[in-house]
Amino acid sequence: FAKLKPEIGLIPYVDFEDNDILRFNNTLYWTASMKPILPPDVSLENRWYNEHLVYTHVPNGFLTLAATDGQIVDSAEFFSQRAIYYGEGGLLEQTWSAYPTSRGSESAELNNAFYSGIGGLDVQPPLSWIFEPNFLLSFPGDSIHVMRYKDVNQRMQTLYPYFIYNLFGRELDTYPVTDGQNTYWLVPLIVGFDSHDVPWSIGNPYLRLVGYALVDTYNGEISLIKHGDDFFSEMFTSQYSDHFITMPSWLKEQIRYPQELFNWRTEMYNIYHVTNVDIFIQASEFYEIPNGLETYYIQAKPPGFEKPTFLGLLSLELKGSQGRNLAGYMVVENNLPNLGKMQFYEVPLNSTTKLIGPTAVREALDRDPDFAQLKTLLRNPRVGDNILYRVGEHDVYFIPVYTAGAGGVVAQLGTIASVGAAFTGEYYVGLGNTQQQAFEAYLQKLSGVVAPSTTINGGIELDKNTRIETLKSIFNESEIKILTPTEIQIPLSFKEGEVVFFTESDREATGKLISEFIETFVKPSDRVYMWEKDGTLNFGTIIVEQNIPEMHYISISIGK
Repeated sequence: FAKLKPEIGLIPYVDFEDNDILRFNNTLYWTASMKPILPPDVSLENRWYNEHLVYTHVPNGFLTLAATDGQIVDSAEFFSQRAIYYGEGGLLEQTWSAYPTSRGSESAELNNAFYSGIGGLDVQPPLSWIFEPNFLLSFPGDSIHVMRYKDVNQRMQTLYPYFIYNLFGRELDTYPVTDGQNTYWLVPLIVGFDSHDVPWSIGNPYLRLVGYALVDTYNGEISLIKHGDDFFSEMFTSQYSDHFITMPSWLKEQIRYPQELFNWRTEMYNIYHVTNVDIFIQASEFYEIPNGLETYYIQAKPPGFEKPTFLGLLSLELKGSQGRNLAGYMVVENNLPNLGKMQFYEVPLNSTTKLIGPTAVREALDRDPDFAQLKTLLRNPRVGDNILYRVGEHDVYFIPVYTAGAGGVVAQLGTIASVGAAFTGEYYVGLGNTQQQAFEAYLQKLSGVVAPSTTINGGIELDKNTRIETLKSIFNESEIKILTPTEIQIPLSFKEGEVVFFTESDREATGKLISEFIETFVKPSDRVYMWEKDGTLNFGTIIVEQNIPEMHYISISIGK
């Protein structure tokens, strides 16, 4: 959300609700869906009017990022219908909306919008007065068009109560899809049965994916799509036979296996893959999903696949192991006809090559001296998710590093880290501005080749000695001598400016700061004092005011 926050701009009536990874034309995008909220400055006496008649929808409900490079993409390229009247969260979940059918050419809706869909129904007086007494005062003789159950999950629970919409304490993830004209929410239809009477279930429920529901974001209409072919799927299909449709061809390119069901099936595999009774009793080879790890949806080509495929991925560690090594990873296919097909890639317990797991990869990154230096320069960066890829013969984690924390208003991609999963006594980490550059830097470290200058935020990174010599040359060009005292003891010190000098693109701003410092504080003197502290070079000059010496200096961060 951090990167997309500026796109909301000065709009006080929308907020982010959810983000999803979507697939269009075999390309992955991050899409953030929004919800309508009541602006905080709405007074109490105007609250009812605004909740029900004004803030009825989100005018432009989706923001989109390209998943590969993080660039903002115009959502209109994918979603022709971006107005969300039926969605998730905010006022859609908390209340209903309405408008008088006799409103004519004037609308109280946000941005003078005129809802013209078939969602909701007309309520005539006096029923409208019974439904909402305020209508007796505001619209005593008018028919009112009322739209209720505008939250997708509430709507589905009301109309189709036999399906599960909350699994293990979490609401099922729904995401937007489009046929090129209309936009829908794709809701997984999962059924579950209590299996306590089955001795070997250990209380785990029996879950099945029956299909999906398409919920129109504008009209709220619902269509059901069958996927399963087992007994229970057939049972529910017969129950709601009038509501099931054939899966549209356009949906086959956007469909995704439910994350919650993939996680649950993986959790079951973590235990029941053990077929040896003794090992099962000893519980020595159970797997687990690392804490905080979510399913990643990626385009990848694991062993056995002929081409890159849209997959869900979960990395697993050996349960109870202190080494936190990678035990293997589970993938699930999202393309028909193999939707939901899972495959586990195991790292043998007796393998000579150990692969670090998701828990240990962050530690490996923090230990890297180049990354430690970069953390200082980026000033408290946020480290993103780590995703395991197999590139050629190398198992590698790719980790994005951002310049602002998750709560920041503006976020930039600071660098990408490529961390080798294979551990032979030493970690290998490559940094770069792109995935390719990061992987190349990783290979160079792995082979012992001295890497050339890398790029950070698009600028060519300079080594520390080059940075220092560059700074000294700027003073020398102005005929200013640089002295390096053993220690400095001045009663009063004033910092006149600071800058980061790490890449070639920082040279201009650094040179400007030094030139201004020379003209304003150093001249007519011909010397400055230089000292270093915690990766920062300081250049100062002494000015005597009323017989009191003052140190005026600038700080230039160059890293350790």
